[in-house]
Amino acid sequence: NWYSPLPNNYSSWIGDPAFGIAIANRGFDLDIDGDGLSNGVEAWFGTDPRNFNAGITELATNGVTTTFRHPRNSQAPIDLTGSYEWSSNMVDWYAGNGISGPPGGATVNIVASPSLSTTTVTATASGSLPRLFLRAKLTQN
Repeated sequence: NWYSPLPNNYSSWIGDPAFGIAIANRGFDLDIDGDGLSNGVEAWFGTDPRNFNAGITELATNGVTTTFRHPRNSQAPIDLTGSYEWSSNMVDWYAGNGISGPPGGATVNIVASPSLSTTTVTATASGSLPRLFLRAKLTQN
């Protein structure tokens, strides 16, 4: 990754003088480059919050298994926790743990496989779903 702050937390990452980001634009949920990725997600991905990033790439599905890739920050700020969730309607979201889902309905198991600079995410539904929405959920501890 192109950046390694000390101490390794979100505030030091976003406040790096090399970014030159005004204090008012450093918020965790702000998206200063308008690419749909909040500053917090950019920190977790290890991408530049000032420049457009595609985020998710190589999306593929066969109706049961869906895979995609996203950038990986091998030195992500230690005060960030990421996970993945799924939905069939973009209203009700469930943990991608293979257990959570609507009562009597499908479940989805989501596995992240990190490599040097990317993470490949595989979501496998318990059966064919007409629609499957996936998202990365990020919290600042």
